[in-house]
Amino acid sequence: MNYGGRLCIACLAGLLLMACQPYSYKERGVPNQVELSPQLQALFAQTKLVCFGRYVLAVPVEAELIFGPQDFPAEILTHVGAASRAKDFAEAHRRSVLARNDTAVVTYFGPGPTSHSFEIRSFENKNAKAYGNEDAQTFVVSGKHLFEWSYGGEELAPLVRGLRARDNAEIPRDPGVCIDHGFITDSSGKYQEILRAGIVLPSLPDISFSVDSNKLASVDGANGEGLLASIAAQKADLGKLYPKLTTLREGKRIVGVWQGEESLVRRADGTHDFEWEAVGKERTTLHPSSIGAKMYTKVAANRIGAADEASLSDDEAVALWDRLLDGLRFRVDAPPTQTGKPVTVRSGQVVPRSGMWRASLPSGHPMGAWVAGKSGVVRQAGTPMISFGLSPSDEAQVVWTWMGEANRTS
Repeated sequence: MNYGGRLCIACLAGLLLMACQPYSYKERGVPNQVELSPQLQALFAQTKLVCFGRYVLAVPVEAELIFGPQDFPAEILTHVGAASRAKDFAEAHRRSVLARNDTAVVTYFGPGPTSHSFEIRSFENKNAKAYGNEDAQTFVVSGKHLFEWSYGGEELAPLVRGLRARDNAEIPRDPGVCIDHGFITDSSGKYQEILRAGIVLPSLPDISFSVDSNKLASVDGANGEGLLASIAAQKADLGKLYPKLTTLREGKRIVGVWQGEESLVRRADGTHDFEWEAVGKERTTLHPSSIGAKMYTKVAANRIGAADEASLSDDEAVALWDRLLDGLRFRVDAPPTQTGKPVTVRSGQVVPRSGMWRASLPSGHPMGAWVAGKSGVVRQAGTPMISFGLSPSDEAQVVWTWMGEANRTS
């Protein structure tokens, strides 16, 4: 056999070997699919959507969503079933502020932005007062629940007015943020968002899968280099002390609109330690500074590696990871998480899609602020869009943008 023939056979063998590697990538950032085992096929026979923040996850029906810390634009706590105790909670917070320091002062205790809310503003000590560092805490009643914000003032008012209680099984269709037992309408995308949630699977109790995002995290220096660069730096720093790991797959990984990286390893004790992260230099709602996911096996009592053994083989762990991670996406394809081309119409034109619409004029237009300041309108598909009654030349420049489904329950 000549050299050329041997080379072709070698190339073919290499391609076949690559095709047989279950943990490889079939193209840049897209992994080969690992077939679900009978156990996992049964698990995913029926699925559902769960929502947290602006995201949804497609998960098995048995999955239970666990909310982690939620900041929008500051920490929010949900007191389930505590609606009747709003004033008690507010009074307890006022007393705790005064008890922490002899020079603390409460500057306001009274109604918040809505009739069903309380706001407390305070300085934690004399130094805070001298520098004008005023704290605020807002308590909002909606439905049967009480929601506590570590924030207040005029900036928070639109979010307080946009808050409503919901059953955690409900998947809202309008732009906004899902929180534990609640939903906050928002299509502006101007606030900080730190959102975390995870799922547990009763039939696989040692599995932990979670997602977190931080819209405005720092992307300076090492923070902006990505997951793989961080791992390489840790290996360089620790040298021989770096733990012995079996790498199953590592490289670029696209999830939805996010260009990220993943590292799937098995620890020496059999724990699967999977991680994916995307860094968004834009620091926008669509591309937050940091969005990532983690999955561990062999978890017990909230401790990684504490279970006697992993319930899944390598193949099963990778297949489950891929299925869950591929189910992560934005809940609504509308501003500020519009992934496609915006849907727009002009004043007087027939509306192509039912929902909420907002108007704008070109930057610098003398009527731009006035038009932008008008609240959005809800229009049904097939009806004409309203006009502002401006001069014909000005009205012709108004662009209406679809902002998502209108909230049917408010």
